[in-house]
Amino acid sequence: MLRESFPRLWFPPLTYYKESGEPDFDRMDEMLRKVHPFCQGALVPSSTGDGWVLPEAEQEAVVRHFLKGFPFGRFSLFLGALKPDAKATKAAIRRCCELLREVSGADSDVSALSSLGVTGFVICVPHGMHDPAQQKAALADVLGLGLPTAFYQLPQVTGALVHPSVIAELAVEYPNLIVCKDSGGGDELAASRLLSRKLTLLRGAEGDPTAMVRGAASIYDGLLLSTVNCFPMEYADLLSGTGEFVGFGEVIGEVFAAAAEAPISNAFSDANRAMDHVLYWGVDAMERPMPVCFGGKRLQKELVQKAYDAMRVRGLVPETGYGKK
Repeated sequence: MLRESFPRLWFPPLTYYKESGEPDFDRMDEMLRKVHPFCQGALVPSSTGDGWVLPEAEQEAVVRHFLKGFPFGRFSLFLGALKPDAKATKAAIRRCCELLREVSGADSDVSALSSLGVTGFVICVPHGMHDPAQQKAALADVLGLGLPTAFYQLPQVTGALVHPSVIAELAVEYPNLIVCKDSGGGDELAASRLLSRKLTLLRGAEGDPTAMVRGAASIYDGLLLSTVNCFPMEYADLLSGTGEFVGFGEVIGEVFAAAAEAPISNAFSDANRAMDHVLYWGVDAMERPMPVCFGGKRLQKELVQKAYDAMRVRGLVPETGYGKK
């Protein structure tokens, strides 16, 4: 159920780092300026943006950076409350609401969200929780805060899958559950058809989503994808029906497979960081220092070379890149 004025295309921005390990917001802004004409929805912090491991102070700095807006425009925001259990998730949401009230000057959480363009909060099932009754109780505990919320199916991190019936029941009981994002890879939530009349459904798994977002058989309202960091125009064209998932889709598959072999951060972050490095520097990418990841480690040159080669074969390596020279 696509809501009015709700973007069909969302992305989880990469967090960039300086040599010191601190977030590099100037570098982030260069990427955001490239993405914004094609995608105006952002999830921060996220798995792709190291949201599971960023210290609280740095997560707050990233959120503040987005809340202020940019010379080129604002993003509609989902704020990630990505914590391993319900108690920590609720605490993260409450801290974030304090920040939103501070920045906006509003005296209520709902007013603060509205004035800053924040659509809601994103939550996951507690890590390792498999019992449906326990899953429902834990998610209901967070939804009981009464704030607009999106459920994020992410078994790669949580180690657990939530059955569609659990989310369908919660959607009936808690009207503040408004969105479901599925990165599980199996599309069980959307394919069940239990949620389509209740929630806005966003697909997060990589791979060709064409049949799932276009045509009479589509089961999703839109996309929330890490690779929008690298290919925003291509995904926008795919959703509009003016483009196809060819060329760049093959690159994504090859680079993600390579990143999964020995991730430094996680496959979402590492694969996108490698492709983004090539797009930023263009044909000179392999001569530049490898990008810094969370914790001060540099991305493996072998992974960046894999991205460079896969993109070069398909004509996707720009001559100069979008970076400042």
